Amino acid sequence: MKDGKAKRINIVRISELLLSKYGVELIELDATQDTIPIVDVVFHKMSDLIFEARCGKAASVEQLGRFVQYFRCNPNVQVIDPLSNMEVLLDRVPMLDAIQRCSNSCSPDTRIYSSGYHLVVDPADVAAKMAEKEFKFPLICKSRIAQGAQGHNMSIIFNLAGLAEVKESNIIVPFIDHDALLYKVFVCGDEYHVVTRPSITLAKLQQHTADTYHFHSDTVSKCNSSTTSREQDDLCSMESFAGTPLSSEHMKQIPAWVRSLREALNLSLFGFDLLFETGTQKPYVIDINYFPSYDGFQDFHDILCEMLYKRVFSISKILENSVQVFKD
Repeated sequence: MKDGKAKRINIVRISELLLSKYGVELIELDATQDTIPIVDVVFHKMSDLIFEARCGKAASVEQLGRFVQYFRCNPNVQVIDPLSNMEVLLDRVPMLDAIQRCSNSCSPDTRIYSSGYHLVVDPADVAAKMAEKEFKFPLICKSRIAQGAQGHNMSIIFNLAGLAEVKESNIIVPFIDHDALLYKVFVCGDEYHVVTRPSITLAKLQQHTADTYHFHSDTVSKCNSSTTSREQDDLCSMESFAGTPLSSEHMKQIPAWVRSLREALNLSLFGFDLLFETGTQKPYVIDINYFPSYDGFQDFHDILCEMLYKRVFSISKILENSVQVFKD
């Protein structure tokens, strides 16, 4: 876990809680050292390391390889979350496919929807593909890579001329009008928390005369600053945003949606972006992030520590039972 992420989640507080409340010691595993100590449970955010390794950074390739070998040689070490599971969220194609599978498997009364997407293979035929899939302007264009700064750089395409900027491997999704409200659902094991964020409003989009508008998604949904960003001024109606909470009717459906996504992803630490279509109020999941910030998640540290302790305790019981069977 990089220093910035460790600071944002207050790793010092987590370490203190684990030790004082459960007698569990938290240590850092460093793949650059000669040996990596054997532990009961590993929780991590290796998405940056995996991304750098995929980009060919030699040091990251070596470190990732050592961790993979470590997990392979120590099968009793529980990993939160398995690398193969969280890697799905680093690529928007399998991520969006997972959302679609959830949609297909949900019962009609608890269904979540996927907006659909188009992966650009040949930029020359994008207009034809948009017509074929009945995608209407405006459109959102994203990088296939969902990690790092590149994963947050997006553009809104307003017309056919704007499609000329689309590049191979871009992901295009239709814009869904949603009353300029985005709900971030943070999941930590069996617990979850919902926070409201400002989002793009169709009325503001209709004021633009350019073919495309480039923006950084993080700055659009940011709401903890006394000043608004350029993107918020251009795309959002901040004067109407007042942290509108999710309705009680929709809150009742959150557990089913969380359960469905957890089963599809087999993950314990993730967050997803939820919006409701204007008029129909259909719920759409438009993005999933591994080990998000958990900003605004009350009692997050306590919930995380309890989950980690339960994993440590379960490992101890398994090993204890294994020894007992051997003795008998």
